[in-house]
Amino acid sequence: MPKISFTIHTASFDTFLKEKGVDSYFESVVECLKRQTFNDFEFIYIDTFYEENKDKFSAIDAPFLIKHVPLHHRHRYWFNLGHSYIAAAKNTGILYANGELVVACDDAEFFPDNFLEKYWTHYQNGCLMHAFHKRLRNIKTEDGKVVFPIEGKVYINDSRQRHPPVHQHSSGDWLYAGTSFDLKAGLVLNGFNEKMDGCKSLEDAEFGLRLKMLGKKFVLDQNEGFLYILDHENDGSERSGKTSDLIAVENYGVLQCSVEHKETRANSQRINNFHKNIISRETLKYRGFDPFVDEHKLTTDIWLGVPSFDLRQERKDLRRTLEWNR
Repeated sequence: MPKISFTIHTASFDTFLKEKGVDSYFESVVECLKRQTFNDFEFIYIDTFYEENKDKFSAIDAPFLIKHVPLHHRHRYWFNLGHSYIAAAKNTGILYANGELVVACDDAEFFPDNFLEKYWTHYQNGCLMHAFHKRLRNIKTEDGKVVFPIEGKVYINDSRQRHPPVHQHSSGDWLYAGTSFDLKAGLVLNGFNEKMDGCKSLEDAEFGLRLKMLGKKFVLDQNEGFLYILDHENDGSERSGKTSDLIAVENYGVLQCSVEHKETRANSQRINNFHKNIISRETLKYRGFDPFVDEHKLTTDIWLGVPSFDLRQERKDLRRTLEWNR
């Protein structure tokens, strides 16, 4: 089994960075990973456009295992409604992961050659690293491919570089800790909270706070623990752009449910009256309306319909399938 499962999820065409000179994001990421000083890993790429890309991607050679997979059929609730599904995509990564440590990135991200080595070193020292971003306005390319080592116009606007992983926000404690976790903990927590989906929101903060409840320790490596994120415009392919005013305070109400009820395990029950009281309170406090009154019922019922699941059982089911054993 590999030591690290490295996951990336995307809801865009593989050519979404073409305006930046990158013909294929997937191919560039594979080349980036080939340069890693730490090589005991597998690469899991959760792809909204899996069917369109599977033949092309299967022909790409690499010295590490590549698992190119679609969003899992049990985690398509928000996808089928046309909303954001970041937590669901990360949970699909957990289903396919075999590594002791999971490192999760978004698309449009690249990384220095010692990126995975830094994660593993800090993990061996008892801490989960959370990388901060160096944002790129552009990146050096040649013939449609990224040039290594990475060069480009860097500007940094990531608050995580200026704060410890846990810091005060106007809405309370946030913990940016969604980018690395041991697989065992991810299964104990039952993954990222899919009630946080529906908009681009706080799934990493909510997941991080539940990791903290398990007693996990976190670190920011101010010298080398960073990745590059390339600024880009939506090319029109992105499948997760829909938002709703009824996702309470960008899901802060759901985050508070985990904290106040000490609920480390997500996705295992529907929202009940205890949760509703907290979500109503937080939404009234920060947005001035109650999401559970009759006038909002149709939209709120969609949010309340998020199904429950058990990632451990789903992993067992997946490993019994013909797809897994091919």
